[in-house]
Amino acid sequence: MPNHRKTILVLYPTASDAASLRRLFGKLGHIAVTADGPRATLKALDTVRFDIILTSIGAARAGKQFSFVQELRVAAPGSAVIGIREAGGEAVNEAWLGECDASVPAPLSPSRMQWVLDFELRYFGS
Repeated sequence: MPNHRKTILVLYPTASDAASLRRLFGKLGHIAVTADGPRATLKALDTVRFDIILTSIGAARAGKQFSFVQELRVAAPGSAVIGIREAGGEAVNEAWLGECDASVPAPLSPSRMQWVLDFELRYFGS
């Protein structure tokens, strides 16, 4: 299966090292930018078009009537949204992960991400 370079915006606040996430995607042949919170994510989407948004935040935020995934869809139409499934809290995860185009379990690994990119998103945007 051909590997097309993707631009990926990563919002994963539990990651201990943003540089390691950028390296992970770089090894897979993609370009990744990390954001340190929802506000930074939405600001980045105002300036750059990303093919994929990878997020561990998806539920409605305080004072908002829409889920964060819905906010991402408005800010970045045409971008695939991948939710990161955290261990535990399955009921909380399921509520917003259903809005995502795909999901990947934490912790992130090259093989898990390659599977999602190659197989779960293979028909996205076609």
